[in-house]
Amino acid sequence: MRREYPGFAIGAVGAVLIRDNRILLVKRGSPPARGKWSLPGGIVEPGEKISDAARRELKEETGLDAEPIGVIWILNNIVLDNSRRVKYHYIIVDVLFNPESVKSEARPGSDAVDVRWFSLEEALESREVSRTVSRLVGYIVEKGLNYIPIEGIDNIAVEIGDNIYQSI
Repeated sequence: MRREYPGFAIGAVGAVLIRDNRILLVKRGSPPARGKWSLPGGIVEPGEKISDAARRELKEETGLDAEPIGVIWILNNIVLDNSRRVKYHYIIVDVLFNPESVKSEARPGSDAVDVRWFSLEEALESREVSRTVSRLVGYIVEKGLNYIPIEGIDNIAVEIGDNIYQSI
């Protein structure tokens, strides 16, 4: 699957962990947003539940394990190049985690070069934080931590060959 100049949008997740009015962010080591502070996250693998993908990405990029509780934000992230061609296109489902369930200590991993807790105010004001995170934090500050429970969206695929369908 090509990430640059894709033929279609790519499904991805972001892991949202907020504790004591601070949000956990990673400094990106790879494009897009290389060098910016962003949510831990990445591509959903084929057959993977949204909650499992977010939990995997949280662990890979921060070393932390936690329980996902719901979807807080969905972003249609389109990045254009200088000639206005679509260079990146991700549909990102941001999953909120229970801060009381966190195991381990944060450390950078995978393509994250650093990991750090930002106050919500700092995340809103810092030019080093990605625009998408700033938008999410602005929403959280204005509206609170509203989310769709993970059980409501994390359905499993059905076996089409046997004509067995799962109601959603």
